[in-house]
Amino acid sequence: MDGQATTTALAATLTTLGGFGLLDLSRQQRNLLLLRPVFQLERYKMMLGDESSSDRSLFQSIDTHYLALSALDQMMEATTVSSGSTSTEILTHLADVAIRMKPTLSAPQARRVAEVILDALDNKANNHREFSFEYFDALSGSTNSIQFRLVRFEPDAEDVYRYRPTAEGYLVYLGMLDLSPEDSQELLEKMLDLLVQRGRFDAALEIARRARKLSIEYRQLIRDRLYQAYRAPGSVNWSRDMAGRLDEARTHVRQRQAEDARMEEAVGEALLGADEPKTRESLVQLKETIRSASLIRLQLVTDINVAPERFIEAQRAVFRARKPTGLPDLEPQLLPQLVNLPTQVLSAEADIFISALYPPVWSRVYDLNSVFALLLEQRGEDAEVETDPGSIEKLEPLPDQFSKELVQRANGWQASSPPANGCVSTSCWIPTRTRA
Repeated sequence: MDGQATTTALAATLTTLGGFGLLDLSRQQRNLLLLRPVFQLERYKMMLGDESSSDRSLFQSIDTHYLALSALDQMMEATTVSSGSTSTEILTHLADVAIRMKPTLSAPQARRVAEVILDALDNKANNHREFSFEYFDALSGSTNSIQFRLVRFEPDAEDVYRYRPTAEGYLVYLGMLDLSPEDSQELLEKMLDLLVQRGRFDAALEIARRARKLSIEYRQLIRDRLYQAYRAPGSVNWSRDMAGRLDEARTHVRQRQAEDARMEEAVGEALLGADEPKTRESLVQLKETIRSASLIRLQLVTDINVAPERFIEAQRAVFRARKPTGLPDLEPQLLPQLVNLPTQVLSAEADIFISALYPPVWSRVYDLNSVFALLLEQRGEDAEVETDPGSIEKLEPLPDQFSKELVQRANGWQASSPPANGCVSTSCWIPTRTRA
């Protein structure tokens, strides 16, 4: 009892101290932990060598921080035209970047580097589960845990598996700005306006690129809701999950269109007065980035307009005889984990796994209506088969076409009238042409 009382008193003291004496740094800690997978990869990269040899210098002069952020950037760019990047596209991109970073790499070595980067982002070392880290919560005076994913590998509407960043992946790439997309967009564009006015065009270009990525994230929020409604119609409610998002998106697009027009005009005026080639190049890139962000917002307008129709189409599946449950989805969650199990486990539990993948089959039984309908059915009487075999008649041959008298007369006429040339052959009866 004394030990339990001491523990209770200590917990109460820590709670009081956390509430009044310590700063609440939970948000900063959580954002910092999002980068731990990237930091761990950089820390232990020299332990990851080439699989075909014992050489541990594969990652020498390889910046894994840059490759990880480059992979997230590739996935974000792919969401503008599809639902993400395939594993082949990501590996090819990372291999090309690795070769440019270290020209001495061979093609298999560059492929190995790309696979290590993608596996680290997808937590392959832990069977692709969520990252889980602990941190101290000052308010509660206890240790809490955070679970997150940096990327997701899920099928799109055409059942093609693609990688796309999660919300935490966007935070890692965008400098851990823990804000909603619309608030971050307004903040970055205010900074962009200020940097253009001060002539800091290189910094303005970087801010414009970040703002464009945030526009991509905002568009993906709506597309994820529609995709969820398509995959699990009963889990998405229109008034709770969709209507508010669409209203915020409409307001966002309406405000940003006017801001884009004003920023493009300001950049155009600065471009007319710029003389240095580097400054003009930065301004041209800045103008193209702003136009690209405007194009993404036009695509967002298209998504907003077709969202009600797609949601209604997805909700038609609700009328199936199937109730929404809290069970995990088989295709994106359970099946990848099942494939990643060791061979011994799969072989031992193969029968259970195979039977679980097939739907149950219910035995067919008669109900009362079917029984009554069968008993009350009146069958017609069978018709009697005729047993009369019929009569046998003698076969009479068909009569000849010409009578015997006519045939004899024709033969006698032929014998008594030979040709004039004395030829008795039938071939001589054919008249020949006379020469002129």
